[in-house]
Amino acid sequence: MTKYLKMNAKSLLTNPYLLFWSILFIEFWVFMWAYVFGNYIPSGEEAVRIYSATAYGNLLMLSLSGAAITIASSLLHSSKSIRYVTKYTKLSPSRFLFENLLSSLIALLAISAVMFISVLGVFFGRFGFLILPIDMVGLAFSIVLSTLFIYALSLFLNFLIVSLRAPRSASFISFIPMILAFTAYSALWIDIKNAVYLSPFNCIVSICYYYFSGQSPPTGNFFMEGEKTLVNVGLAMASLMAWVAFLIILDIVLLKKMRGIGVEDIRTT
Repeated sequence: MTKYLKMNAKSLLTNPYLLFWSILFIEFWVFMWAYVFGNYIPSGEEAVRIYSATAYGNLLMLSLSGAAITIASSLLHSSKSIRYVTKYTKLSPSRFLFENLLSSLIALLAISAVMFISVLGVFFGRFGFLILPIDMVGLAFSIVLSTLFIYALSLFLNFLIVSLRAPRSASFISFIPMILAFTAYSALWIDIKNAVYLSPFNCIVSICYYYFSGQSPPTGNFFMEGEKTLVNVGLAMASLMAWVAFLIILDIVLLKKMRGIGVEDIRTT
């Protein structure tokens, strides 16, 4: 483990903005799901398992999207130095990307673990029994894939700001993952049909739901009665993988062309 990897992981895990948006803010919704929305859920184990799967998939998506705000912001503020070290030192763009990826994944996986323990613990307190995922290995893989997507998206948004020389748009662009996540959150009440396969955020919810509950999720209308169309989980998984691969390719291309934005330029916007 290199010094940069350690320092970046520590910086992210102790960043107050990351802790607020990805943990404290989402913890409020964990209790809302358990003690407000959960009042309408039957007390049977199967019903609670499906409800827990719905809650964890959606809350994980929101939590990781909150972390993306901080990751994108930290990369933007260091863009000038990133350009320098990848051009004039032995740290190649691909090696920087790899070490930054690992350190960010450490933080994102830690957040995912906190959310997992929180949902299990709070729901245990509410319903009186512990609900564990049907396929823990599959869920772990889904979480790793989800964190890869969030990291690749954060990197892309940051590099896009730098490449366009548009620091004035940094605040808005950094919040795009959270905006898109809450848009995907609306699938709890709206059936988005085949659009679920185009939205990586809905794909995150779908695959986490599947491995947590052992059942295919609906394409929407989670909280609404009536007949529901089920998601093809394999297709959702393939779609999320394609998004990850596509964004990583864009990240590498933009990193090689990036010139960086000085901190003073960001502060004056």
